[in-house]
Amino acid sequence: MSERVPEGWEFVSLSQLDLDISDGNYSSKYPTSDEFVKVGVPFLRANNIGSIKVNPKNIRFISNKKHAELKKGHLKNGDILISTRGEIGKVCVVQDAFVDANINAQLVRVNGGQKLNSFFLFHILRSDSSVQQLADLQTGTALKQLPVGNFLKLTIPFMPYREQKKIASILTSVDEVIETTQKQIDKLQDLKKATMNELLTKGIGHTEFKDSELGRIPKSWGINQLGDYVKCQGGNAFPSSEFGKIGIPVVRISNIKNGLVDLSGCVHFSESEQFERFIVFEGEILLAMSGATTGKIGVYKAKSPAYLNQRVGRFRIEDKKNVDSAFLNHLVQSEIFADATLRDAIGGAQPNISSSQVESVIYAFPTLSEQKVIASILNSVDHKIDVQNAKLNQTQSLKKSLMQDLLTGKVRVQVN
Repeated sequence: MSERVPEGWEFVSLSQLDLDISDGNYSSKYPTSDEFVKVGVPFLRANNIGSIKVNPKNIRFISNKKHAELKKGHLKNGDILISTRGEIGKVCVVQDAFVDANINAQLVRVNGGQKLNSFFLFHILRSDSSVQQLADLQTGTALKQLPVGNFLKLTIPFMPYREQKKIASILTSVDEVIETTQKQIDKLQDLKKATMNELLTKGIGHTEFKDSELGRIPKSWGINQLGDYVKCQGGNAFPSSEFGKIGIPVVRISNIKNGLVDLSGCVHFSESEQFERFIVFEGEILLAMSGATTGKIGVYKAKSPAYLNQRVGRFRIEDKKNVDSAFLNHLVQSEIFADATLRDAIGGAQPNISSSQVESVIYAFPTLSEQKVIASILNSVDHKIDVQNAKLNQTQSLKKSLMQDLLTGKVRVQVN
């Protein structure tokens, strides 16, 4: 963090601020499994730290008697929580509904009183500078942790309370837009999932159905192996010793994320005519065929080509009279495809699937014209999701620049 500070600011360690701070209970005082109850005092864990406030999902409860026995970790108005074990550095503000709740040993509660605004500290702890400091202050090898004594060594910018509050208000308002946008995306994704399952099993407007090995399907639909229409081509075993930073990007299983192919941080390989058949082009659908991400789908959206690495497959339509490419895209991203593909996966914790396994799975195929209509409906939902994702990315970029400006004093807020 820079040594230069605006007028009226200083950099201090948390230990200099005499904060009200405590961790949760552990060892013999930690509640046993039979001491958790269905209704009682919330007992918060690291998974209950939400994006801004406490996440009420999957909360455990303890009795009032047990709560009284646990002297540490009673939450107060104005507390923030930070995870200090496992995924270190997750932070949230405690809302009124959780005042006087309890926390476990994964968490530390911090209260700045009238010296340090809760929401200001919340944003400070999520800043790049704090994240880096907290990483440096961790201890342990296999199991990382952040001791309270080390946490108090964190250095932060400190200014008058009213200025803290104003900065926090600006950043919190942006966070609320981010949270609202993310909820809209989640709802749209749920809508797409439900719509996809309906359309891929019942189609559009059918009144006549028939029994099949896949269950009841529209009478006009056919049952075929995927390989009757589509081939799954595996990639090449490019030697990792020849990977570099220059050349054509190489798509590996680690690059398939969230329905897309993410080339950030990818390796490169020298261009050669002998590998032309492994070149991936914009719009192609790729499949992770090994490891923890087996069955995950990613659409390649980059304008420039890439190479297909081993254990990554791509779908090539062989019969365009019977399969629409947009329909295929939705089919292979559906739960129907994931369930059918992984059912025969080999390897348990680290499953592997082959091209022949993928091609041998049977599906119910609508007519080509109905595939196009189904794809159009699902594309419209995807478009809405893309619009919200663009808004989310824009707002997150705004938040990042605001944090840089406001938390360094580059831009000063007006305080009445």
